[in-house]
Amino acid sequence: MNQYYLTVDGKEYKNIHIVPPIKRSFQILDGENAGRLALSGKMVRDIVGTFYNFSLTINKDKSNLAEYDELYDVISAPVASHEIIVPYGQDVITFDAYVTNGSDELSRIDENGNKWTGLQINFIAMNPMRTPQ
Repeated sequence: MNQYYLTVDGKEYKNIHIVPPIKRSFQILDGENAGRLALSGKMVRDIVGTFYNFSLTINKDKSNLAEYDELYDVISAPVASHEIIVPYGQDVITFDAYVTNGSDELSRIDENGNKWTGLQINFIAMNPMRTPQ
């Protein structure tokens, strides 16, 4: 099992502090042929598959500042997707995900520089992890 909470594009972010909880969600996506039948009202599914998505928050105060800034630059890059490794079940899961937005807050400015914290990231799966049999 990967002992780190987050790996992005092959880089293990060992010195960042992820604020519990890491949130995971799933979406069972239907295709264009899904919908309710006109007469009976019965739902007809056209299942594409199950997508797993993850959301997490990073606290900079307990993280390596350079690693925090590096991660911010990596996830905010204008690229189609990233390969990520995150906890899943009792192990980890590896998949391609995209990031459309994120945010953090400037908590203070002092002689050592700007202190940003609370980086919130949403990773959205590029492909379904499970498809109908």
